Formats: sequence, structure tokens, C-alpha cells
Amino acid sequence: MGIANQDRCQVFKALPKGMENEPMKNSKLFACALAVVGLVGCGGVEGTYKLDKEETKKSMEAEIAKMPADQQAFARLGMAMADKMDATLELKKDNSMSMSMTMEGKTEGKEKTGTWKKDGDDVVLTADGKDLKCSKSGKKLTCVDHKASGDSTMVFTKS
Repeated sequence: MGIANQDRCQVFKALPKGMENEPMKNSKLFACALAVVGLVGCGGVEGTYKLDKEETKKSMEAEIAKMPADQQAFARLGMAMADKMDATLELKKDNSMSMSMTMEGKTEGKEKTGTWKKDGDDVVLTADGKDLKCSKSGKKLTCVDHKASGDSTMVFTKS
């Protein structure tokens, strides 16, 4: 036995006895699976991120290659300093954030504080009235600061 939908020329067949609730069960399982993938696959943005020096240096090298030859030597000096730098970025559940930096184990300046928000797939950090857009991919957070003198990229890995 089936139900005909004459407007769309489709026939919906009745399910065999005992299988009447299977579509509902399957849709509930599918919804649960999506929720789990959303929680596990994406993960929350909140947490502690450490500067990924190797990824940051790769990004810096790519930016330096785009610069005029006479500016590349000075930019490479900045890249050498990145080897001696450590940074920790903390994104808190209340949408506040803090970032501390050390150079050769010594604190550099004071801790930066501000806020963060999700913007689609991106995360926007705001401190001192300036926004810094970061893209999240897995455990990596890649932040690019666009300046007239060139882009500055920092890559953080969630710890």
C-alpha cells in the first residue's frame, strides 16, 4: 500500500511492519552524529595557544620574498628575532583575551589584553582599539596584521 502525491507524481510506499519508526531513529542518529562531529572536528576556539615558530617563519619567508630586494635583509633580521621570541595567546570563554611575549626568556612589554569574537570561520582579536583577523584551521590560528610596510603573520597552535 502507498500514498500517492498527485501534484508531484511521487509514490510513497508504506514501511514494512516494525520499521515504521526507523526513519525517525535514523534522523536522530544523524543529528547526533553531526553534533559530535561539530564538537570534536571543530573544537572550541577558547583555550591557550603557543606561538608556532616554524610555521611563523615559513609565513615570514613568503612575505619577505614579495618585498623589494633592498628591504629583504632588514626583514630577515626580524625573522631571526622570531627564533628568540615566545608568545602565549589565551582566548577565554567570556570572550576576553590576553597575550604575553618573551624574548630570550625575558618578558617583552606588558601583557596585551582585549576581546575576541567569531566572525564566520575566522576569529577577530581586538586590543588597543585595533582588530587582528585570524583564521582557524584545526588547532592552528593564523593571524595576519596588514600594514603599509607589509603583512606580519603569526601562527599559534592550541596547546
